[in-house]
Order: sequence, then structure tokens, then C-alpha cells
Amino acid sequence: MSKKLSVAILIFDEVEVLDFAGPFEVFSVTSELSDYTLLEVKVVGKNTSPVIAKNGLKVIPDISYSQVEQMDVLVIPGGDGSKSVLQDQDLMNWLGEVIPKTQVTYSVCSGARILAKLGLLDGKPFTTHHEVFEDVLALTQDATPQRNMRFVDSGQVMTAAGVSSGVDLSLHVVGKIFGQLIRSKTAKYIEWSEHIE
Repeated sequence: MSKKLSVAILIFDEVEVLDFAGPFEVFSVTSELSDYTLLEVKVVGKNTSPVIAKNGLKVIPDISYSQVEQMDVLVIPGGDGSKSVLQDQDLMNWLGEVIPKTQVTYSVCSGARILAKLGLLDGKPFTTHHEVFEDVLALTQDATPQRNMRFVDSGQVMTAAGVSSGVDLSLHVVGKIFGQLIRSKTAKYIEWSEHIE
């Protein structure tokens, strides 16, 4: 592969920790196992001030979303803070502009609310946290809930169920982009028990 892919993981106050930390671990390990030649991972915030995640973990974004120059994969985690993101018109406008330019964009857990508000789940199958399906359905038109799926691959836009399932979808994306051998090496390194595939 000629160019290094860029993975952006959005974070915000009250983000669910494993929603972003799971994908961060998967993509970072994929990068590490390739001697950092395949991809780079950036944590993206509204600005570079510390974000206070769910239960008080403080995380400093690498860059603000306005500084993102290249983004091949975008991860949108969930958590209670995803409700506030829906009200942030600047951030929502930015997401609406950049998502069509990505190779893959996916939500984890209640991050599906954000994709739904942008109209990106209309008429599509999706999954989310088991307590959030009704919230997402209220924001979509004719979306089809897949309540027993760890993740749903609808092409460029994908969704993962609750919290830990973001690891499953991240591994799926690694396999889809880089091949099953790299995916398997990553899964083995992080000692992830396979739920699917």
C-alpha cells in the first residue's frame, strides 16, 4: 500500500472510555505490528483541551477537528456525551462534510445517534447499545435495527453494538482494508476472543 492511512477517533466530554480506547488499541497495534508503515492513529477533539470521559478519565486529543487534513477511517464513539454532540452544530456540520470523503466511518455504541442525526442510517440496517435502539430509531427514517449483531457493515458507514463490540468492528475494518492475515495478527496480539466470523 503506497500511502499511510489515517485513522481519526473522535472524543468528547462524557465519551464512553472503551468505545474509543478499544478501537485505538486495535488500530495502534495494527500500526505497531507493521512497523508503523500502514496507518497512523489520531485522537480528535473539538480542541486540544483535556476531555473528561465517562467516570472521570482525562484524555488530551492529539489535534482539533479543524486541524484534520486527511482522514481515511473515522471512529465515532458513544457515551452520554453523544447527546451533546448532536447539539453542537459546528461539529455536526464538520462531520456531515467529512464523512462522505472517508473510506470507512463507523459508530460504536450510542455514537449511532450521531450517524442517525446526520441521516446516514436512513433506510439501512444498524446496531447500537441495547439501551439506545429507540433513541436511534427516533432520529432515522426506515432504519432497520439489528438487535443481536455485534456490528453491521453497510459499506462505507458501519455501526457497532455496545462498548466492547467496537473492538470487533475495528478488527473487521482492519481485515477489510489490510487483509485477514494482519487482522488475525492484531487479534492474537491483543488476545481478543472471537465472537464472530
